[in-house]
Amino acid sequence: MTTKRGVVLAAAAIMAAAAPGEPAAASSPLPLAPCTSERWKGALCGTLAVPEDPDHPEGRTIQLNVVVLRAVEPRPGAAPLFHLEGGPGVAASGAAGFYLGPGSHYRRTRDVVLADQRGTGDSSPLLCPALEQRSPLQDYEPIDEVAACRRALEGQADLTKYSTSIAALDVERVRAALGYDRIDIWALSYGTRLAQTYLKAFPSRVRSAVLVGFAPLDYKAPLFHAVAAQRVLDLVLDACQLDAQCATRYPDLRREWRSLLERLQTGPVVVASPSPGAPAVEIRRGPFGEALRTLLTTTAGQRRVPALIHRAAQGDFSPFLDMVPKGPPGAEGLYLTIACAEGGARITDEDLRRHTAGTFLGDYRVSRERAACAAWRTYAVPESFYAPPAGGVPLLVVSGEMDHVAPPAWAEAFCAATDSCLLLRIPALGHGPFDLDEWTHGECLDALMQGFYEHPGRIDADCLRGMKPPPFQ
Repeated sequence: MTTKRGVVLAAAAIMAAAAPGEPAAASSPLPLAPCTSERWKGALCGTLAVPEDPDHPEGRTIQLNVVVLRAVEPRPGAAPLFHLEGGPGVAASGAAGFYLGPGSHYRRTRDVVLADQRGTGDSSPLLCPALEQRSPLQDYEPIDEVAACRRALEGQADLTKYSTSIAALDVERVRAALGYDRIDIWALSYGTRLAQTYLKAFPSRVRSAVLVGFAPLDYKAPLFHAVAAQRVLDLVLDACQLDAQCATRYPDLRREWRSLLERLQTGPVVVASPSPGAPAVEIRRGPFGEALRTLLTTTAGQRRVPALIHRAAQGDFSPFLDMVPKGPPGAEGLYLTIACAEGGARITDEDLRRHTAGTFLGDYRVSRERAACAAWRTYAVPESFYAPPAGGVPLLVVSGEMDHVAPPAWAEAFCAATDSCLLLRIPALGHGPFDLDEWTHGECLDALMQGFYEHPGRIDADCLRGMKPPPFQ
């Protein structure tokens, strides 16, 4: 969406009856009141108590944080839009500013609902502060800190009850508590897996869904990070050589890239910190690769990579350090809980060798995360979880040709095998619509997605011809 991505219901809102196999409606409606936090000013806030363990509702409860944005011009019976975030670990409520501002057209005639997934935001977050404050240039997921966070969280939560399947049940409870019959879904990255899980469990409750940065349910995160990032980096370097200005400025870019990797392979490079008074920064081969991978998330970030490579190859790492993010974007405890159980536990040594060889990231990320998962608490995942949803519900899958996490082949295979699925491939788009304000006519993509919701099963993609990515920097 263009920038970062959050009805006053009567206290006696009518609860929707549960269909067979669905959870019973909450015993009381979800009361909403004007949000007191500046983060959600102009929205309505409420909490919904749900059992931590759905099989034992008499036990410990979790308070789900729910933010509702009223329709600008309410249309009776309009399906609300439920926003499902990525990560896992990112809170949906963080998108409130978008829907209250530049994305208000999404709620022109219907409500937008932002329910923080259990374990994120203000929904009993599974936080690991020591991990979340680490720079990608530090060792990824140090085992002692992972184990310490697990021990701390186990004193307040049953980590086995924070799965994607249970999160989908929470989505259904929020829908029922708010009294909606059917919903539309907008989902990003990991959120597309949560959306698929919800579609499988409650297909009659979904009117339509837009899935951006599509990840299949049987995705073994983070196994494909290395090869997917290598694919995008190669495309970035090729695009630079096909761009007259970029090629003129950086005529030896691939040689410089190889020279930079060779230099880091021989040992760490110590450079001055970009922060005044801060200690020097040690740049090592593995963490450098992971940090660079994070810079490939957006098209705008990708278009800055040639300049970063060129400067670093000359010994100037300051532009690179200025762009490196400060740490993971969400609740790292939830990330480890879901990623380890639903993906990491299925990665074999052969997988590791096959999918990381010859990449700039190598096996660094996968090996580090597998070691972290060995120190974490996981849960059993039935084989049926990995099966994709059946067709029937109108789906629009939006795939960026330059997605460094979810390559377009995944979206293409899913749509080819799924009835009522439309595939929209956006040239030059990264992992999501995070930087469309830097594109020429970047508003086109939001217009396409909004048009799909208005007429599920159809899109008019004419505006794509005028949509241009930002230039190389």
